[in-house]
Amino acid sequence: MKKYSALTMLFVLLVAGQSFALIGLRVGANANITQPSATIAFDQFTGESFSPTGFGVTAFGMADVILLKITGDIGYINFGEQSYEWSAPSELPTSMQKVSAKAKVTAIPILVGLRWELGLPIGPKFHFGFQAGVHNFTYTYEGTAVETTFVDETETSTEFSFAPIIGLRWSALDASLLYMVVEDFNYVGLRVGYTFGFGI
Repeated sequence: MKKYSALTMLFVLLVAGQSFALIGLRVGANANITQPSATIAFDQFTGESFSPTGFGVTAFGMADVILLKITGDIGYINFGEQSYEWSAPSELPTSMQKVSAKAKVTAIPILVGLRWELGLPIGPKFHFGFQAGVHNFTYTYEGTAVETTFVDETETSTEFSFAPIIGLRWSALDASLLYMVVEDFNYVGLRVGYTFGFGI
């Protein structure tokens, strides 16, 4: 009886392994470097540009479906912080006529998309595709404001996001270049990651 149970278990494991190979599943993690071309919309300085270099980490998944691949990313990006300084209206007290501020932006991207790959079974594969989803932004503002002497404020928003993507995959290494289109917060991104999986 134990012998048959062991054989049954082995058969189930073999079938499961073959199923993963047929479907094709790859998971991993990406390091992200970003360069925004953005504006931020705090009431105190609406429309000011925001362009520091940011860094982040995203978890990556890819499933093989016939001639294309379904991709997904979720993670955390710190877009950095930027300082601002400008002159306030002259009718304000002298202590408030120099207005300074600092803005910091972070986001949680949640994205899914499609990818097509070109290449031989062995060796590098070029890929192109797109991802769409949302970015959950957190904007942190610190500094002197026109209305008060000091403000420490946090705002959050969820924005629809879309990006065309090109890149190269070679075995477990994956690199992609993308341009993320987000309302008022577009950015160029470079992803470099390590993946592992079955079938692809």
